[in-house]
Amino acid sequence: MKTFLVNEFGPDQGGRLFDLQQSKLREILESTKGNSDTQQTTLKKTILPRIALYKVLSEEFGDQKKAYAVVEKYMLTVVGPKLNKQYSSLEFLPGYFTVFRKIMAGTVKKSDNWVTKIVKNDGEAVEYNITKCLWHDACTENGCPELCKVFCDVDHVIYAGMKKVRFVRTETLGTGGSRCDFRFLNKGRQKHEP
Repeated sequence: MKTFLVNEFGPDQGGRLFDLQQSKLREILESTKGNSDTQQTTLKKTILPRIALYKVLSEEFGDQKKAYAVVEKYMLTVVGPKLNKQYSSLEFLPGYFTVFRKIMAGTVKKSDNWVTKIVKNDGEAVEYNITKCLWHDACTENGCPELCKVFCDVDHVIYAGMKKVRFVRTETLGTGGSRCDFRFLNKGRQKHEP
């Protein structure tokens, strides 16, 4: 994050913004209670640093739209591509879709970061609906429900460009939907349209 801020705003302002973000993150973490260890780890590593950045930029710029645009750029150009590389780098494996769907279904089933119902999990697709989400809850609890859309949008970057998997989603909690519907289709056996 610091490198991104320095690249965006120069060494002085970027460094200062990062320091403010770190201070805001500590403040938010001190008031974040009542979560499981898994949730607390996810909040600390993944969600709250971005919320802290958004809050600091909103205060510094006096403009939520500008703050949102900076966080969005960070998420879509730094975070998303890094995660995309992790998923895409294993696509050379024979039977990759089987491995991928087991990872995805296993992750959502075992983690208490979401309330999830798996709809389909076979050689054609892995599909699940999320009706409660730690990212959505954290944004709402920290007074920035609008920021959740960025977390939702980055999923399209993470799963874009995969050669063997097609990602389809029609709604998210962060954009006002009643659920987050995730569909990962095996491109090698694709029989249906979104």
